[in-house]
Amino acid sequence: MPIDRVSLGKKLIRCRENLDLEISNVSEKIGIPVHRLESIETGNTEPTGDEILIFADFYRQDYKYFISNERLSASEQVEVLYRKFGDDFSKEDRWAIQEFIFLCENEQDILSYLDYKKTDFIAPKYSNVYKTQGTETAEKLRGFLGYKDDELYSDLFSEFRKIGLHIFRRRLNNSKISGLFIKHPIAGKCILVNYDDDTYRQNFTLSHEVCHALLDDEVDFNVSFKNEKNYREIRANNFASSFLIPKSHIERLRTVTWNDELVLKVAKQLKVNVQTLLIALKSNNCITKHQYDKYISLKIPRMQKDDFELNGISATIQSSKKTLLEKGLSTFYVRNSHEAYKKGHISSGKLAEILLVDESELTYILDLFKLKLDYEY
Repeated sequence: MPIDRVSLGKKLIRCRENLDLEISNVSEKIGIPVHRLESIETGNTEPTGDEILIFADFYRQDYKYFISNERLSASEQVEVLYRKFGDDFSKEDRWAIQEFIFLCENEQDILSYLDYKKTDFIAPKYSNVYKTQGTETAEKLRGFLGYKDDELYSDLFSEFRKIGLHIFRRRLNNSKISGLFIKHPIAGKCILVNYDDDTYRQNFTLSHEVCHALLDDEVDFNVSFKNEKNYREIRANNFASSFLIPKSHIERLRTVTWNDELVLKVAKQLKVNVQTLLIALKSNNCITKHQYDKYISLKIPRMQKDDFELNGISATIQSSKKTLLEKGLSTFYVRNSHEAYKKGHISSGKLAEILLVDESELTYILDLFKLKLDYEY
């Protein structure tokens, strides 16, 4: 089947503009002359097979997207996202989001190769938006996942992946953005958490975005800005608070005599920031406005907030692994990608591509996760 050159050209323009790049920038990075790129983008010239692979690699897209009208992409949603919030995303953040989408697409393929079983949680349907819907949905999801009444969370990322969500952490330059949700046409519901935040904030953000994924799935995307106060954001905050601090646990705190030390101790036990704890206590009439104002300035040092992916490893490996986590390479993603490679579903070259590294770096990256290439067994 011949390539639709006009459609291909439009896709290339969309990918380039989503990344806020001039055609000269692309030419410099991929080594294809500007005049030829212009001719390809306008649909006057058909690219070679090698050029299509170069475009796919550069723009972090499946090459089939460029040559087939049947392969879908999230580039259309991203285009609308930037049309609405473009000034809030730097070029670096746009690259981060594109690679996040690329990781989601790869994870969807990898999990299908491995016949990964997810459980389908049917979220309640509401005709209007109310704050209490966050609590109701959180309680239903906790029950669905098998949590006991007052059981606290450990690894939220693993818990929420069980219901089919693609979840990645990635450092964003814009500190006002805590996370975002995108409904990918192929991969499904995808959540990005800003890795620039401390781990307690990341867990709150994840829970917040899960609420959007469950209750706002009629929208193609949602960007969560810190301190935003519309009804859907308030509902998502309520969901996050209710999931992280179950109501039965709040009841146990109702008769507590609070002081600075105890506030910090309870917040650390719950693995939430002090503000999250105080809001939950105040909204359940466990503390007064005066107490809220008294304790709100308390902070848990960031170094005391453990990252579940970095526990139990040496400082040297922690530093290297943290760099990978900043790029979105979670243990879940890396291990499943490696499993697909071991079972012959993908080549070592493809494994390197989906891990965002050159093949020469693959051995080092896998070693951080205690994994090896076949020829080393």
